Amino acid sequence: MYKSESNTNQLGELITLKQACETLNLGLSTVRELAKTSGAVRKIGRCYRINRKILLDYIEEHYAN
Repeated sequence: MYKSESNTNQLGELITLKQACETLNLGLSTVRELAKTSGAVRKIGRCYRINRKILLDYIEEHYAN
C-alpha cells in the first residue's frame, strides 16, 4: 500500500526533499547540497528526510545579508 501524498504534513519536523524544494523555491540538487552541508539530512531506512528547522536556521545563518 502506498502512502497518499495528501497525508504528508508540510509543517512537520521532517519533510521530504520535494517539500523542501517547494518551501525554499529551489531545485533538487541545491536543496540536497544545502541539507547535507547543514547536517539536516535524516535517513530512516530508505526514506530521505530533511529536518526543516535545521535547514532553515542554516540558511538564515549563512545566507542572510
